[in-house]
Amino acid sequence: MASTEKKQSEIRLREVYLSDLKLVMDLYHSDLAPVKNVNGSGNGLTSDFGLPIGIAEQNGKVIAYSRVNIDSKGMPVFNIHSAEAAEANIVCESLNNFSTKRFHTIWGANAEQDSSNKPVINAIDRLVDWLNHCS
Repeated sequence: MASTEKKQSEIRLREVYLSDLKLVMDLYHSDLAPVKNVNGSGNGLTSDFGLPIGIAEQNGKVIAYSRVNIDSKGMPVFNIHSAEAAEANIVCESLNNFSTKRFHTIWGANAEQDSSNKPVINAIDRLVDWLNHCS
């Protein structure tokens, strides 16, 4: 019995799927004050939303997600948004490591050394634009 309970409470890390985006947006908005969109109402996203890259799940429930953004120097910056306070440090560290590896897999091994991350910036802009038009 004890091993079954332990397996159910383990934290699972995975990439973000399209079906996760509504929950990711809700977590993102819960950490911020409401932002006005172009027409002056609602909770429009800006490029600060970044690219969601990793999810942490526990018992089938999303407890945190990570996103990557590009700073003013052209370097990737990873942020973690968490819905749970329990085990936050362990989750954040594990999710950050997972997200860094996933980012390198998608965008290339030297993405952190290269100050030209224009494709990532373009992907962020396209995602944010699409999400703002869909919601």
